[in-house]
Formats: sequence, structure tokens, C-alpha cells
Amino acid sequence: MRSLVKGFVGVSVITAGFFCGFNADVLKDAPRTPVRTTLYRLEAAPPTLLARLARPSTAHAAQVTLDPTETYLAVLNTVRGDFLNPAGAAAPDPTKLTYAGINGMLATLNDRYTEFWTPQEYRQNMEETSGVFAGIGAKLDETKDNRVMITEPLENSPAARKGVLAGDVVLAVNGKPTLGLTVDKVIELIKGEAGTTVRMTLERKGRKAPLSVAITRAYVQSPVVEWRMEDERNRIGYIYLEMFNEQADQQFAAALSKLEKQGMKGLIFDLRDNPGGLLNIAHEIASRFVPNGPVVWVKEKNGQMSSMNVVQRKHQGRLATGSYPIVVLVNGNSASASEIVSGAIRDHGVGTLVGTTTYGKGLVQTIIPLGDDSAVKITTQHYFTPKKQDINRKFDEKGRQIAGGIKPDVEVAITDRDLDRMQAARRSNPLDRKAMDQHDPQVQKALGLLRGKIALGAAPRTASIAAE
Repeated sequence: MRSLVKGFVGVSVITAGFFCGFNADVLKDAPRTPVRTTLYRLEAAPPTLLARLARPSTAHAAQVTLDPTETYLAVLNTVRGDFLNPAGAAAPDPTKLTYAGINGMLATLNDRYTEFWTPQEYRQNMEETSGVFAGIGAKLDETKDNRVMITEPLENSPAARKGVLAGDVVLAVNGKPTLGLTVDKVIELIKGEAGTTVRMTLERKGRKAPLSVAITRAYVQSPVVEWRMEDERNRIGYIYLEMFNEQADQQFAAALSKLEKQGMKGLIFDLRDNPGGLLNIAHEIASRFVPNGPVVWVKEKNGQMSSMNVVQRKHQGRLATGSYPIVVLVNGNSASASEIVSGAIRDHGVGTLVGTTTYGKGLVQTIIPLGDDSAVKITTQHYFTPKKQDINRKFDEKGRQIAGGIKPDVEVAITDRDLDRMQAARRSNPLDRKAMDQHDPQVQKALGLLRGKIALGAAPRTASIAAE
């Protein structure tokens, strides 16, 4: 099944970093404490020892006992000193050798979530986590005739300040025509460092001649929330959350407040294709829905279990009082932090889950920065839902998944035919956020459920789950 195409997912925010590199990870704050420098710094071992280890004599070879770090250093020193590249290339790069060695070491753990990040990868992932990027601050999408259009300049962004409007078609970037290029390719042309300038040629409805605009890139806060009043008549609101970065709770709260001020009577909270993010942000957002008790249980390496209970300062307002019903949309790409939040809402009985079974990632990773600005991300904890359900994927001896994920209360699948209709509607009406929803069976099911609850005056039930 192809990934769900949604208006916000199909739209790209122009940034200097990459925007979707979490690999469905839940991240946990970690102190900036480097690992032992002997893992990557040759100078950590005495040169005399290295020379002895690199070239032990036959008589002494059996007497030398090496720990794994010394063995690694001996091999690294030997390769640097003696390797002859038949192609005549430069001497081996010790940094590349070390990074490859680390990756090989981590591969033996057979854990897809534990990985090494180079300094560039670490910087990019931290930019993504912070939610602040260098760019012009605009969303782009592709029209039905395969042209790239500005669907929204972000508020107070460089693009907005230069008068860029929704509906402007990007004809060229720095003189390079965009015809035939994908949205991602156009983004590559536009993005750059803060303080630098990009010139865009735009086609605007009502103007005969193209418009040329020079925009100075700056740091902008990337939106991870899309919201709207999905059903004006019944006052059903819609909030889509793309990922759980540092900006997610603040942006969610702002969207919720705006919808409530418009008299919202029911809420669709869309977590489809949300790969996860920060554990503390998932904890905070779930606390807005759950009245009390555990949001999630966390199991440490030593087997100790502890609960992360509701953050009471987050549990306030109309959402906290249960004054309107809630439907949460999930699918097979809803992972990690998405599963923490949807699992808490389900177990506490404060909302209805609609869609398909979630991904099934019940593990927490910790990011440990290293001394050379690289980092290692390792699995450190196992989490469980408030009712202590283990949702982590499980496989049989043939590698087939036999368990894992959160099963929705109401199962509704999206077919390839549905996806084709949704994509066609989005491209035909890139400025109409609701156009695609008319062909989205999961959104339509959510609307039907909420309309029924609103008509009956029903409020969501609540379940009390005690922390042990």
C-alpha cells in the first residue's frame, strides 16, 4: 500500500536541512557526554604501544593480550601505515575508517533503530528536531499540469515579507527553469544558508508578465501542524500533526485554541504517516487528552518499570473537560510517539481510533553526542501503553510479523484507487485543503462518527488507570 497522500504531507517546506529523517524514532534528551575517545581518536593510545601492537614479533605474539579497543587501534594504525592502494589513491582517511568501523559494530546489534550519525547527519537531525530551519518559508505543491506552485507563504517569513502569494507558480529559480522538475528538485534549487539570496521568477494570476522576486533566506519555524474547520455546519475541527518535534506541542495548542474559539463541537486528530519524534513532546500532547494517571510506561535495561504520568499543567481547557468527542486517525506509518499518544487516548477511553493498525515501535532511543560532533543513537528503553500493552513488532522464525502495533477501534483501509482519487483532487485544487478529504474514506468515517455523537450530545467516556 502506498503511503497516504495528504495535503500537508504532499506539501514541502523549503529548508536548508532535510525534513523527514526520523526513521520513526522516539528520541530522548541526553547529556552531551562523549564516549571514550579511544574509540575514534588515534592519539588516545601511546605511540610506543601502537608500534608494538601493530608489529608484534612471533615470539611475543602469543603473550600480548589486547582488549577490543586496543585491537581496533592496532588495525587502524597498521592500515594507515602499510596499506597500499592499488589504484594509487590517497592514503586511507582515518575518520572514514573509524566511522565505517562504528557502523559495522552497531550492525552486529541487529537493531534497526540504533545507528551512528556523522557530524553532518547529527546537525541535520538536530535541526529537524528543533523545528527551525534556514529557508524562505513557503509551502510548495505540484499542480495537475506538473508545475510547482506556492500553496502558502508562512506568516512573517522571508517569502511573505517579499509579497509572495498562495497560487504563485514558480517558473525559474536563479534563472534555471523549473518546467519538468519535481517539487523536491525545485526545493533543492531554492534552499540555502541564512543570509544568502535566491531569485525566483513567478507567474501570478492576473499579471501578464512574470514577476521576479529576490528573497533573502532566514531562519524560520517550520510548521508541523495543519488545521481547519473540516465541517462548518457541524463545527467539526481537524488537526494534522506531521511529527513530534520541539515546536509540535506549541503549534498543536495554538491550532486547538483557534478551533475552539470557532465553536468546535468535535475534533479529528490526524496522526497518519506521523513517524514519531521526541518522547517529552508526546508526553505533553497526550496529557492534553488524558485526565490523570500514566500516559506511558517505560522499562529500563535493568527491567525496572516506571510510569510517565499526566502533566497536569497541560490538561486544561475544553479538551480537558471532555466537552466534545474526538476521533484519532492512524495507519501503518503512525509510529513511535504517534503510538504513545494514540495508545494513551485509547486506553483512557477519551477518543476513538479510526484507520489501520499502527507501525509497532515500542522502543525508545537516546542520542549521545560524541567529541567530534558526531553522535550515536542507541535503543535504551522499551515502552508500554497505559494498560501495559507491548506494541513493539514481533516476528516468527521466518521473519514474518505476527504481532505489534495498535489496532484501531474502527478499521477503515485506503485502497490504491482511493489514493489516486485523493492525489488527483489535491493536484486539481492545490489551494483547497478539503478537496482531497472528499475521497478519503478514513476522514469520511471520522466525520460520520462525530456527526452521530454530536447529534446525540455524547461526550467521550473516561477510564481511570492507576499508576503503580
